[in-house]
Amino acid sequence: MGKGTGKGKIIIFGEHFVVHGAPAIAGGMSNCSKVEVKKSEKNGIITKQKVVEADSIRAIEAVLASMGITEKYIVTLEGDLPTYGGLGSSAAFCVGMVRAICEDRGIHMTNAEVNSHAYNGEKAFHGDPSGLDNTMATHGGVVAFRRGKTQSESKFEFLELGKPLDLAVSFTGKYSPTAKMVASVAKFRADDEAEFAQLMDEYMKIEIEGRKAIEKGKLDVIGQLMNENQALLSELGVSDENNDRICKIAMTAGALGAKVTGGGGGGCCIALAKDEAHATEIAGALNKAGFSSFATRITK
Repeated sequence: MGKGTGKGKIIIFGEHFVVHGAPAIAGGMSNCSKVEVKKSEKNGIITKQKVVEADSIRAIEAVLASMGITEKYIVTLEGDLPTYGGLGSSAAFCVGMVRAICEDRGIHMTNAEVNSHAYNGEKAFHGDPSGLDNTMATHGGVVAFRRGKTQSESKFEFLELGKPLDLAVSFTGKYSPTAKMVASVAKFRADDEAEFAQLMDEYMKIEIEGRKAIEKGKLDVIGQLMNENQALLSELGVSDENNDRICKIAMTAGALGAKVTGGGGGGCCIALAKDEAHATEIAGALNKAGFSSFATRITK
């Protein structure tokens, strides 16, 4: 028997723009998937969370194959990371599983090795993942990410974190396939190249200033830049009515900034708080309004 964990992830700046060549900035959440493995006659998953069993078993098989292990395992998934809304739960599951199998078998692996095996598990869920989710699930912290054609071509730059980031994460209640929203933004670009180029230029300024603010721990600046990024996402048409409502409620509760995180068109939003207590307060206001929400923290 062995146990392991993997962190969830949120996008702080840059969703959709990253698809078109810009860098995005992501953070690893304190919320995580907790995984326990036990040798068995066949592979299987036990969990109270909402998962697609067939995908989960394919991921278990892919991780075991990647690690060169022929034995089979029953995998139990627990933890406080929701399996909805684009928070990197499948990658966190794979990272937790690799670490749990290592503990069970007395194997020592570097984070780079854990990340590599988890990425192969992620393929069972997402086909051709960017590598961002499993990197955040493995390492945590904050990273500037530029996507390549493959994970090996993608660029990951870990940033210094001047202060921990306390956030409220809120789910709209609507699942929206990321591929659908990516296609919508691609159409926006095809229909108006000049407008998209202007939005991209504005975002690039946000990314540069956001990186500096994160490294210096300037929460007020980070919040303002999140609001500016949200305005660009609204221009792209990926912030729907509930995304807008969550952001408004969070700002009314004193959030320093609020925005869509991930594909948009529903999914989740994040709101930056002044501290841990304030994040819990914002999450409470959003829960009261009917949006499933929780407080989280990004640390080094």
